[in-house]
Amino acid sequence: MILVGLGNPGKEYSLTRHNVGFMVVDRLVNQLSGPPWKKERGVLWSKVGAHWIIKPQEFMNLSGPALQSFLAGKQLQPDDSTSLVVIHDDLDFPLGEIHEQRDRSAGGHNGVQSIIEALGAQSFSRVRIGIGNNRDQNIPAENYVLQPFSADEQKIIDEAINRVVDMLADKLQK
Repeated sequence: MILVGLGNPGKEYSLTRHNVGFMVVDRLVNQLSGPPWKKERGVLWSKVGAHWIIKPQEFMNLSGPALQSFLAGKQLQPDDSTSLVVIHDDLDFPLGEIHEQRDRSAGGHNGVQSIIEALGAQSFSRVRIGIGNNRDQNIPAENYVLQPFSADEQKIIDEAINRVVDMLADKLQK
């Protein structure tokens, strides 16, 4: 299995809403006692058993080419819709809500769109984690996703991250 957490590189983005995918894979590697992250071909990666865990190190909207380059360099070809799983934030779901889907359009998520374009397919799985809705606060989406969570929101998102990590760890152990 190939797990890809989406986010933006850099310390200034580490705790923002857009980095929920990075938060999940960081916690997963830690929980599974995976080896330290290595950098290669524009991504950070760790390998747990036969499973690859990847964080593209380009900005979110450019995740696809870095991922595609890494997969090609390692001669990794996802063989079905369950072998590649992309984990990312989603504005369309309430804070902490989790949805797992396969073979869907990007739904307005530019990081996912970048991956679809680079791989030439959308037939992969996605774990979408709700980060709340910018419309309630009348904040443009591009600003909202770069905000950190409030203390109360962080508790909710931490619980969601833990649920996703447990779900993914179960899948990796099957």
